[in-house]
Amino acid sequence: METPDPNAVGVVITAIIGIVVVWDIFMLWRSHELVPELGPLDNGGHAWSSTAEQEVMRHWSSIMSIAVMMAAPWILAGSTGTSNWLIITFDVLLFTHLIGMLMPKRYAVTRTHLFTDGQVHEWQGLRLALKQPRGRIMLHRKGWGILAPLPLGGEAKDLSLARKWISAAMADNEEWKNLKSLFFEEE
Repeated sequence: METPDPNAVGVVITAIIGIVVVWDIFMLWRSHELVPELGPLDNGGHAWSSTAEQEVMRHWSSIMSIAVMMAAPWILAGSTGTSNWLIITFDVLLFTHLIGMLMPKRYAVTRTHLFTDGQVHEWQGLRLALKQPRGRIMLHRKGWGILAPLPLGGEAKDLSLARKWISAAMADNEEWKNLKSLFFEEE
């Protein structure tokens, strides 16, 4: 059996990574449209942003994975005969993806949805992880298997407030109304 041309395989893989990078850049831009203002929301809920340092905490395992993915082609290039220009392009795309992961993000919790990373998630498709890590909120997308974790970053005070709104949104209308009246009475 003949093995496929390593450069053809490299072009396909690099093109896929390029599509992911373009998609992530679009989603990062979209997040500012979806969450234009930060702080308390009119109908209850809360919007907040993170810092680059908090995004490092949020994505530490993905950062390690990308570092391995950037190094692996160089180790294998000699035995596969893959062109250096493909490996360099691949690494530049992964590095661009890494920068996008580390950029500050905007989040929002409303009665019906969670806004994160330029995406909108309905509450019935999410659940709080049983074990919560320090420095972030961990949600799981139902039915996503190993891709289920959805961490949220931010300052401790924002995360504490977001946890309350998330619990209320996942519970029932009465809890949401109680929390909303509590927060709007304080103002």
